[in-house]
Amino acid sequence: MEDFRNYLEETGEIGHIVALSHFVVYVSGLPTLKPEEMIITENGKSGMVYGLDKEIAEVLMFDAEKLKVGGEIARTNKSFQIPISQEFLGRIINPLCQPIDGLGPILGEKKYLNIKREAPGITQRIRINKPLETGVMAVDLLVPIGCGQRELVIGDAKTGKTTFLLQTMVSQAKKGAICIYVGTGKETSAIKAVENYLKEMNVFDKTVMVIATSENPATINYLSPFSGMTIAEYFCDRGERVVIIFDDLTSHAKFYREISLLIKRIPGRASYPGDIFHIQAALLERAANIKTSDNKEVSITALPVAETLENDISGYIQTNLMAMTDGHIFFDINNFRKGQRPAINAFLSVSRVGNQTKEPLDQALAGWIRKKLVEYQRLMEFSQFGVELSRETQKFLDLGKKLEILFNQGSKTIIPRSLQLFLFGLLFYGFWEDKPQNIMEMEIDEILKNYNEGVFSEVESEIKKIKNLDELKTFTQNIIPKVNEILYLPL
Repeated sequence: MEDFRNYLEETGEIGHIVALSHFVVYVSGLPTLKPEEMIITENGKSGMVYGLDKEIAEVLMFDAEKLKVGGEIARTNKSFQIPISQEFLGRIINPLCQPIDGLGPILGEKKYLNIKREAPGITQRIRINKPLETGVMAVDLLVPIGCGQRELVIGDAKTGKTTFLLQTMVSQAKKGAICIYVGTGKETSAIKAVENYLKEMNVFDKTVMVIATSENPATINYLSPFSGMTIAEYFCDRGERVVIIFDDLTSHAKFYREISLLIKRIPGRASYPGDIFHIQAALLERAANIKTSDNKEVSITALPVAETLENDISGYIQTNLMAMTDGHIFFDINNFRKGQRPAINAFLSVSRVGNQTKEPLDQALAGWIRKKLVEYQRLMEFSQFGVELSRETQKFLDLGKKLEILFNQGSKTIIPRSLQLFLFGLLFYGFWEDKPQNIMEMEIDEILKNYNEGVFSEVESEIKKIKNLDELKTFTQNIIPKVNEILYLPL
């Protein structure tokens, strides 16, 4: 109430609610009101100006409870702002930056920032030159991501998109990045699963969860990605490297469509408002690799999610998001049904700037893997005719299957670059050539276990020195005796 009176005295204008429609309020009596200005009601509720007419203003309310026609409204003469603090780390908040994790208020000094901010200009941006390791081999080797990139994660519901994103958060948080998870229109159980995963992997204190559930008004869900990006910019301004996940922007577009239809905006394709592309593109454009005023390099890497239906990537919002990002990782429902984890279709996935961040060794190995996978896919189609296969063809099919086994990865398994190259070096050298597939799976698990225990401590330093596939093969050849010794210790 005190804030309301203060703003009223400061601006000298008082407005009144003339109509209510769900979470949209129609206000009169504020002649100098500006678009996207924050307003405050007499009972302390905040809202954002969405549209202006000669006499009436449309205001999106983020909490429409206890509002009534005739209620008083005050201008703030400010764009809509949210309070942000360093203490957000390890907390779950709503898009208004209020804690919703039951751990009490967030203390510490807060900084108020506009939720809408201009994207960095061309002079601030620098070439994306550092790889962003996700810890997922199928991505790091075949669809690499760079720090500061905007990479779309697209696929059907329940195909492992969120699992991959959580693995990326864990990998990056352990490397010192600040990770922000924005959940839009999510069920409470799904949010709890994300929280439990991050806590189990011991990275929750390096993350911020900005959550709008399906029970919240459409306005709160619409606000969620903007709040998340503003928090990302706060940490970026402090010199931190940030990874932000928008899960998901197809839901965000649906909530915005609901708002637009409610206030009788002219619908466009699939009833979406005409400015949906501009709104989401302006949001994602704020992610970049940036040089600060003191010549320090910082980045915000954005990983938006788009949901499809039965692998249809030609939808309006899906194609919009593909056009405004630097590539996409496609989770194929058919691969998921075959048991492939993660269910990434490497042939339909694209990374337009990630390859420029990779070392020559990674690029050479990725080229070799792609070539083998293409040939394997062709031979698999040929073998379905039931023809008798030559010994050489059978051997190649076995190699392709073992490539698939190597790419299969558990939801809680994070594999760093050095171990990825080490494992593929073993395959490249022929370590598993004459071994059954079940033995290979057991040996991979044993190698992962020993690596995490520090047994292969020399691998990371040695891998950094390797420049090409021949050197990788030589290194693998030299370390195989140690691998055999560890795998086949006498009981």
